[in-house]
Amino acid sequence: MKNPIKKGWQSWFPLLVLAVVVLVAALLIATRPRPEPLAPKERAWLVAVETVALGRLAPHATLYGRLESRWSSRLTAGVAADVLEVPVIEGDPVARGDLLVKLDPRESELRLAQREAEVRDAQARLTAEATRFETDQKSLKRERRLLQLMQAEVNRLKDLVRKQVGAQSALDNARQAVERQAVAVAAREQSLADHPSRQAQLEAALQKANAARDQARLELERCTVTAPFDGRIAKVEVAPGRRTRVGDALVTVYDTGHMLLRALIPDNYLGRVREALDAGAPLQVIGRIDGAEVRGRLYRLAGEVDPKSGGVSGLFEVAGDRSLLQQGRFLRLDMALPPQDGVVSVPHEAVYGSDRIYIVDADSRMRPLRVERLGEVRGDGGETRLLIRSPDLHDGMRIVTTQLPNAVDGLLVRIAEGPGA
Repeated sequence: MKNPIKKGWQSWFPLLVLAVVVLVAALLIATRPRPEPLAPKERAWLVAVETVALGRLAPHATLYGRLESRWSSRLTAGVAADVLEVPVIEGDPVARGDLLVKLDPRESELRLAQREAEVRDAQARLTAEATRFETDQKSLKRERRLLQLMQAEVNRLKDLVRKQVGAQSALDNARQAVERQAVAVAAREQSLADHPSRQAQLEAALQKANAARDQARLELERCTVTAPFDGRIAKVEVAPGRRTRVGDALVTVYDTGHMLLRALIPDNYLGRVREALDAGAPLQVIGRIDGAEVRGRLYRLAGEVDPKSGGVSGLFEVAGDRSLLQQGRFLRLDMALPPQDGVVSVPHEAVYGSDRIYIVDADSRMRPLRVERLGEVRGDGGETRLLIRSPDLHDGMRIVTTQLPNAVDGLLVRIAEGPGA
């Protein structure tokens, strides 16, 4: 028979072990080390800075201009004729007087021959009128003397009839002869009186014939189209064998001796540009075409402004070699503006938007500052930096030169140190 006491102990032992384990676990949990809570720490953004050193610098403005000629002519046909010869092509350099287009002159030569014949006819009629006037003057004297003689004959016959020794019929015939002669004298006098008007008409006809002849000569000269100045052929619009009408385009040529650059000057530069022009200090620009340097001098601003352009076109006179200049070509220009005081140069990355920079204060926090952009300045290596100015900028300030996408007022930063920071 089993012992009842031993049997009861064995049933309670697992519960006792479980209680001890729970007690030990609770004791371990209660005595575990407590970690200290971490305080949130603000992130400091790494940036590069430059120290402000105000000085006197000459800003540069980048412009984009187009080459054009002061004189560009689209030559047209002055007569209707067939094209015989076109000795030039696009791009050819030409000198003043060089043949550009030759038109068939035969029709113009025939018109000129006709007009010259009309001139000779008018001259002959004017000469005949002069001869007629001279003849009328001489004839009038004779006809007046003849009228006097016939009147005397009438008077003699009157005496004879009164004395009844002469026939009345003879007297009547003599009177009729006197009247006819009086009519002849009056006609001659009328002819002499009309001489000035007839001469004026003939002289006008001669002038008209001369004008028509000169017009025909001009048309004949227009059959030979020559270059009006030293320049370059821009466009050829005809070919041999084509029939041209009056006013048809033949050739377009532009003067290479009067080339200029037309470049838009933004509104923010116009005040200083006008001051320089008024002071007699024209601004210079430098550009490049096919690796060759092109220089220009601003001599005036354009007279017409496009309201949508945001500026005024400046006209720059090109100096130096013009052999590479082609009308209509675009190029990038660098214009030097007058020097300005109290400015500082910064990298392009230092400017946010169009007119805002950030400086670092004594607490290493970014503070915004509004500035005026004056232009660019070029370094010895060809790199460009912006010139800015502000009454709030002072020597020793530190300008952030790193573009941060989350740049805001009060942002904590730390400054990068060492070369290339």
